[in-house]
Amino acid sequence: MAYAVIHFLEGTDPKATLCRLSEGQPTGENGVMNLLGEFINEWSATVVREGSPGALRIAMLFTAREQEAGREVRVLGGEGPLGISAEEVQALEGNGYMYEVNFGAPGERSLPTIRSRGVGRPGEGVE
Repeated sequence: MAYAVIHFLEGTDPKATLCRLSEGQPTGENGVMNLLGEFINEWSATVVREGSPGALRIAMLFTAREQEAGREVRVLGGEGPLGISAEEVQALEGNGYMYEVNFGAPGERSLPTIRSRGVGRPGEGVE
């Protein structure tokens, strides 16, 4: 079982952080990299035309799509049923993967990028 932490950035400014509680691996049918890439290709041009790099809007739209697909996603630091704390994320079991989705700084014309890496626990390696 794998979990994912997904940071949505505009340049170096974090806009939202999501946590997918299962199926957080990068590849495969429900792999995060595959789904994020497809989703960003589908939505980023529309969001950018609306006048924003779009990190927060894309994070909100991605959360809605994940919920519609039956995948449990939470908002790090959020409140209510969608919220999850940093402590709860640290307590998750299985391999963790970190994703950074960067839309560039406001006013900068750039394509969104996605980077991923495994997350290790103190004293543990990542498979």
